[in-house]
Amino acid sequence: MPSRQTQQIMTNTTASRAEFREAIRLFLLDCKFRNLTEETIRGYHAHLHQLQLDLEKWNVSLTNIQPRDLSHRMVLHMLNSGAAAATINGRIRACKPFFKFLYLDGKITDNVAAGLKPIQSPKRFLHTFTAEQVARLLNQPDRNTVQGARDYAIMLVLLDTGMRLGELSQLNVSDVLPEEGLIFIRHGKGRRSRMVPIQKTCIEALRHYLKLRRSWESEYLWVTRKKERFLRRGIMQMVKSYMIQAGITGMHGSTHIFRHTMAKFFLMNGGDIFSLQTILGHTTLEMTRYYVQLFSQDIHEKHALYSPVERLNEEFKESAVFKS
Repeated sequence: MPSRQTQQIMTNTTASRAEFREAIRLFLLDCKFRNLTEETIRGYHAHLHQLQLDLEKWNVSLTNIQPRDLSHRMVLHMLNSGAAAATINGRIRACKPFFKFLYLDGKITDNVAAGLKPIQSPKRFLHTFTAEQVARLLNQPDRNTVQGARDYAIMLVLLDTGMRLGELSQLNVSDVLPEEGLIFIRHGKGRRSRMVPIQKTCIEALRHYLKLRRSWESEYLWVTRKKERFLRRGIMQMVKSYMIQAGITGMHGSTHIFRHTMAKFFLMNGGDIFSLQTILGHTTLEMTRYYVQLFSQDIHEKHALYSPVERLNEEFKESAVFKS
């Protein structure tokens, strides 16, 4: 039979675990009230649940947690466990609003996550499709079938707008405004809505798809044969399948590759970074500028074609203007 001291420790641990679970429940409920996306809420839940398990191992509860338990102990533990910088920063992004919520609600006396800062992560290489790969991809779906017309339209919309997968999957038929050449994104990142332009080829593909799927009548723009919304996972699997069929390998990210490809082609075709920022829904120019830096080699190649000096040199090659 456990000693009185052991029983007391077990009781305290059980109470601490229940208190933390309740704190997470109330926080996630508040997130729903604030209309955060389901994806964000699921991410918060996963990170906070794992944090609870780690704190229990360290005998840390909401009543005795200190800032260093997060800023040093948690981060160091994740680094030593081989967690990627993106995963660690995801944990930090979950902790900051969670502990702020508990502090403002009076459940803890100090906001122990106030000083948490994201760790520096190396800039990753962003895969993009070549024009020839895009052509092969778009040739895969059978556009004479509803499913094929849907898949073709999805890939065109991704390429023409660069919208995120979550934004794409939540579109309704009423969000497509073909006469205005626009798509209304109601549920952008951070619940920010925006309008994105679409052009003739994309509009025609959407109209063809909607005409074929009349028997699949639904308010959702992308639907399955069961007339259910075509969800994120299904769209990702669809794109990966077509990539395999098109012989495109060695790339990760599937649908997000379209976003990077759109940014690359937009800049290469002469688009400006401010318009690109608005279309992609970036809140700052940081990521947009990164696209410019990343595609510097492509810009160099384009400059080689359209260099003002080289063009003038060709025009006046008989003169001594450009001779050293």
